[in-house]
Amino acid sequence: MLSDVAATSEAALRALGFRVRSRSGETWELLLPNSRPATRVLRGDRARITLSDARKRGDRPDGTRTLLVAPSASPGVLDAALLGRWDLLLWDHPRAVINGVAYAAIGSGPPSDAPRRGAREPAPAPTASERTGGRRAWTRWGIARILLLDGPADVAALAGRLDASPQAVRRALGQWGGLVQRGTDGAWSVPDAAGLRSALGTGYEGPGGRRSGWFSPLPAARQGVLAAAALGPDARALTVPGRALVLVAPESAVQAPLRAAGFVPAPAGRASLTVLEPKDTTAWVTARVGAEGVASVDPILAELLG
Repeated sequence: MLSDVAATSEAALRALGFRVRSRSGETWELLLPNSRPATRVLRGDRARITLSDARKRGDRPDGTRTLLVAPSASPGVLDAALLGRWDLLLWDHPRAVINGVAYAAIGSGPPSDAPRRGAREPAPAPTASERTGGRRAWTRWGIARILLLDGPADVAALAGRLDASPQAVRRALGQWGGLVQRGTDGAWSVPDAAGLRSALGTGYEGPGGRRSGWFSPLPAARQGVLAAAALGPDARALTVPGRALVLVAPESAVQAPLRAAGFVPAPAGRASLTVLEPKDTTAWVTARVGAEGVASVDPILAELLG
């Protein structure tokens, strides 16, 4: 990578709240704004990136995630990045798309040392969704968990479980590159489970949604089961060391049932139980029936949330 492109890329990443932990040639170790680590191979140039450029630089047969860096990009490149096909960093009006999530530096212009090569149209202003973190690739992450937990499945089966269109499922499968593969019978499987789990751990940014805190003196494991039982069939319990987390469906009312079960509202710093209404609906799809017949989030999601 050209030295001026690398310098501008680092400046833009820092403007967006990323940290560059180390660099080894084109392989960079990053810390995302949510404090998760990420390793990316940077590929870029001084010119606007097109779909043809992105395909050549971004699609890697080994499944390694590439961060495409450029002053601006065509609409098709941005759309594909928001769908999670590749990651993107743009210098003009600095913004990035990592794992389908958009980040923008509000009110900032391009870095003063941005390398130039010819005239380019200005990048559009960041949208409201970009300002607040953009849309998440729920379907893609849900597919990965299903294949890891339950084994091979074809597009129709995945679409049915996730309540997604076959087209959306095919796009999501394609975004995983060589980490998933299609068999002669049409079923998709995971040839490298460790690699896919690692990609999930790096990319998954949580289920989103509203949270409320509650307190009980009971052990954390007991709290999760008790709260989930009190909240009914639309709740999923998860326990991690020292605390409990319960996921509930958006329409669930939690105040009366939890109070009746002995919980009292508490601020985040004192809460022993967190109740979350997740935006990631794939949490329900892969849930398992656990202790005392209470449904729990799957073990992979439990590890990601813990």
